[in-house]
Amino acid sequence: PPHRHSIHANYLPYDTRSIVQFKPTVTPIPSNPLHTTPHRHTTPPHRHTTMSKAAANARTYPKGLVTDFRQMQPQKLFDYVEYFSVSIRPDAPAPELACNVASHFLALDVDEEAVLGGFLRTCDGEKDYENDNKVIINTVPSVQAHKRKRAKTAARPGEQVAAKVSRSDENGSWILASVQSYSRDSESYDVQDEDDITKLIRLPYTNVMRLGNGTEIFRKGSPCMAIFPETTSFYKAVVSKAPVWRVDRQGNPICSELILKFMDDEDESGKTPHRRVPSRYVIQLPELYFEDYTAL
Repeated sequence: PPHRHSIHANYLPYDTRSIVQFKPTVTPIPSNPLHTTPHRHTTPPHRHTTMSKAAANARTYPKGLVTDFRQMQPQKLFDYVEYFSVSIRPDAPAPELACNVASHFLALDVDEEAVLGGFLRTCDGEKDYENDNKVIINTVPSVQAHKRKRAKTAARPGEQVAAKVSRSDENGSWILASVQSYSRDSESYDVQDEDDITKLIRLPYTNVMRLGNGTEIFRKGSPCMAIFPETTSFYKAVVSKAPVWRVDRQGNPICSELILKFMDDEDESGKTPHRRVPSRYVIQLPELYFEDYTAL
């Protein structure tokens, strides 16, 4: 792997007058929410040529309804009947029950503007919305809720982390740094390079990864990033031998070190040597580490 000085040109130096700030990436809430009630169309269901004696008393299943309540379990139909106080015969068979539920559902006078308005309000973090017809819109987590969740898992001041201080994605662009502060509002870190504490760098949430604690599950062949021996830069590698696990004082399995093969680390004979790295400095690839974050 290249020496640390190969990426120093991309460092962002500390300026006492201002701090270079990256614009954090925040996934926006969709601006065009979908209608949450089942869609309806004009295609009629298939007609049955024969009916059981129990279903003979049932009303004709309503046309123009895409949801087939006849496929639902009887208990679900009874839940609907109880919730909306639908009038049915005490001994109504399942086909009649499904017809009653379907007819009631089709007759609901849904105010689509009110439903969509309630949905948008929940996106803004307000309380659950329930219209006059009891069409309930589930709560959608707001942007602030996502920020609170990320703040709980963010690295703490003084904690060592892997930080991407270069704008390029070349191998070795992540370095060892220590957190000075974290801003929940902007979702950004202020970090210091462990090799040069005179530099204060502001980075977005997705440019900082917390280090491991030895309990992460790495198997032989697992891709990862790790600090190359005698440097403070992280490079891509592969676990080349099965990890050796031991049990800590609390009875939890833990691995103190991993044996890796680093990318672009061939010797003169073209062979890639095995290298031992403390498990604390072995982390997931960024695309795997931030998988949950980008999904929000």
